[in-house]
Amino acid sequence: MFNVRWFVVFGWLMMAVLSGVANGMPTQFSTLDDATHGKLKLLSQERTWRTLLHYHQQGMFSREYSEVDGEAFFLSPEGKANPHAELQATVNAFLLKQDGDEAPHCRFPARFQFLAQRLPELKFHQATCPQFDAWYEKIKGHKLHLIFPSSYINSPSSMYGHTLLRLDGEQGHTLLSSAINFAAYTDPSDDEITYSIKGLTGGYPGYVSLVPYYEKVNEYSHIESRDIWEYELKLTPVQIDKFVRHIWELDKIRFDYFFIDENCSYRLLTLLDAVEPAWHLADQFQYRTVPSDTLRVLWEKELIANVVFRPSKTTLIEHYRAQMSEPLQMLARQLADDPYAQSESQAYLSLSAEDQAKTLELAYDYTRYLALKKKVSDPQLPKRSLKLLSLRAKVPYQGTPFAPIETPGVRDEDGHSTLRTTFTLGADHGEVGFRLNYHGWLDTVAGYREGAQIEMGQGSVRFDDESVRLERFDALHIRSVGQRHRFSHPISWQVQMGYERWITDQQGQTQLRVGGGHGYPLLGGSLYAMAVAQVAAADRFDENRRLGYGPEVGYLWQSARWNGWLSAERFASLGTQGASTFAQASLAYTVSQSQQLRLQWRHQAWRDDREQDVRISYAFYH
Repeated sequence: MFNVRWFVVFGWLMMAVLSGVANGMPTQFSTLDDATHGKLKLLSQERTWRTLLHYHQQGMFSREYSEVDGEAFFLSPEGKANPHAELQATVNAFLLKQDGDEAPHCRFPARFQFLAQRLPELKFHQATCPQFDAWYEKIKGHKLHLIFPSSYINSPSSMYGHTLLRLDGEQGHTLLSSAINFAAYTDPSDDEITYSIKGLTGGYPGYVSLVPYYEKVNEYSHIESRDIWEYELKLTPVQIDKFVRHIWELDKIRFDYFFIDENCSYRLLTLLDAVEPAWHLADQFQYRTVPSDTLRVLWEKELIANVVFRPSKTTLIEHYRAQMSEPLQMLARQLADDPYAQSESQAYLSLSAEDQAKTLELAYDYTRYLALKKKVSDPQLPKRSLKLLSLRAKVPYQGTPFAPIETPGVRDEDGHSTLRTTFTLGADHGEVGFRLNYHGWLDTVAGYREGAQIEMGQGSVRFDDESVRLERFDALHIRSVGQRHRFSHPISWQVQMGYERWITDQQGQTQLRVGGGHGYPLLGGSLYAMAVAQVAAADRFDENRRLGYGPEVGYLWQSARWNGWLSAERFASLGTQGASTFAQASLAYTVSQSQQLRLQWRHQAWRDDREQDVRISYAFYH
């Protein structure tokens, strides 16, 4: 008997199939035989296919799904969580005879290349792709470099460093090469708290983008004063070709960006895994990804061929200053401010040709530094730069008067590991501590920026004969001290958010403290002073809370083996609660890259209570 319901269902299905074909969309229905279906089932389990889809095990239950969050990346509605469904949809799409830039063959050239090689019996349609072909001819290259701009002391989001890729082709100069960058697109109207929450929880979209390499050099090396390391990767022409095709597939495709783990460095490792799945680069970073740690993995896999150092403008100025006497430095700064008058001064005219060349070159580089930093809106600055160049051309000294800058012997990835476990012994107690990230003032400075500290997830547990309790926990502790001189005026600052016990009464407090000030060079170290404000909550305070404010002064000395830190602070309180003082002296000796010994003295006073202690610690980096 004729059944109206089955007729309606059959008609709806036929309309869906015809509509899919008419609109160039793949359909889940195909005439593939059982053998091919079985082959697709096995192929969908292969790591090569899964890395092309950016599948990765996630969370404590190791659930596997694609890290891509843009729907346009998938041809199947189930593609994000079902690689077999995505493979079936992709095969069906490639069997359609479509042409033009919107055809699936053109949107996913890496997938098409892979499946055409693995399933030659299906004889996929060879689509014409004008837009991709033109882009491919322009962008294709023969060398791929991983680019590492080192840490930037005055930016918390940049103190870990950053990574991007550079593809060298036929552009004629590396600065004209293509930079492949993965970055979060943040909202400039977000405040710092919103920025932090979104950054930690994936609230910002991240996109892979291509820009000329000179734009990134200008941004990192010149504007942010970051040295750049360029690591040539050992990739074959076939692997580089696959990389180029896969980059096209990710154009305008969204990934959720997480500052701690799924960040710039992690995403670039997944791009390299898609090129060669056997490397398993990203698998080694489950909960956090630090750029310097990713470099260590590339060295372990023997994927790095050559390394080139590109110093920042600030590094070059420091290099020039170190080769000049104090009077010459002063004259160079005066020439930068007013080359017209100073070039006629007796101080300048009495110099030798070599010293004139030094002062003029330093003055010129400083004016260019000011222009790039965009901190000076003086319309006369370009004219002063040209005047300095004109004066330098008249000096009878050929070549540069400065010794060439040497490549640093220790790179960022040569420094200590970022995880740290600490064992501490006091007069009547012991402590076990742990730090998740990254670097502190007392850690060995080799491979890190002097005066920079950023520690996250740092805590310790105290135990004695009577109890075991939390001694301290810092969710975030940043300290930045930069030395001020004639050519640089950085702001020194600090932020600390966490919990700590006082040694006067062994009571704990939660706190947020912020501070800012200046640092100056002294005897090979940095002397600093900061004004600090603190909001704290603890039982010792009236109404269980306190707003404290006052100065902190200190001296920091860092070297390859020994680190020393002296500091003292006195905080007054709003109201009648009184003032607190705290002083400490710490000395650290680096035994090896992974081991360190520390000695610390502390003194604390609050109202009528005064207490001090001495502790010795062993730190292990892993």
